[in-house]
Parts: sequence; C-alpha cells; structure tokens
Amino acid sequence: MLQANPEILRELVNRYDELQSLDESYWDCTARPGTEGTLYTLCVLTGIRDESKALAAARSLLAAPDLPPGLPGSPST
Repeated sequence: MLQANPEILRELVNRYDELQSLDESYWDCTARPGTEGTLYTLCVLTGIRDESKALAAARSLLAAPDLPPGLPGSPST
C-alpha cells in the first residue's frame, strides 16, 4: 500500500487550516477554490473519497508517533 509523504500531508493540512482562517471577504475568490483543491489532493493521497474523512486520516497519520525515521516530518528530523 502506498503511503503519502508526511511532509506533503503536513503542507496540505496546514494550507487547509490557513484557508479556513481567512476572512469571509476572501472566501469566494481565494479560500473556496483553494480549499476544494487541497481537499481533493488529500483524497487522492489518502485513497479516501470523503473529504472530511481524508482530512481526518491525514491529521491522524501526522499525529502517529511511528512515522518512518528519516522521512521529512518524522519526529527524529
């Protein structure tokens, strides 16, 4: 089974969180398209079709203490 690079997952989750925090005036022109693209990419990388489940899975993978050593984003780097 393929596993997404934790650094890429972290970047996508951070991007999603940043977009969610944007002021309401930016939502239509900036946040909505960016959020949709970010969630789609998380779905592809996690293999989960449901966006909220893909986001939750990415957060869970990033919180796991057993990321392979030496990978960007692992606790030992």
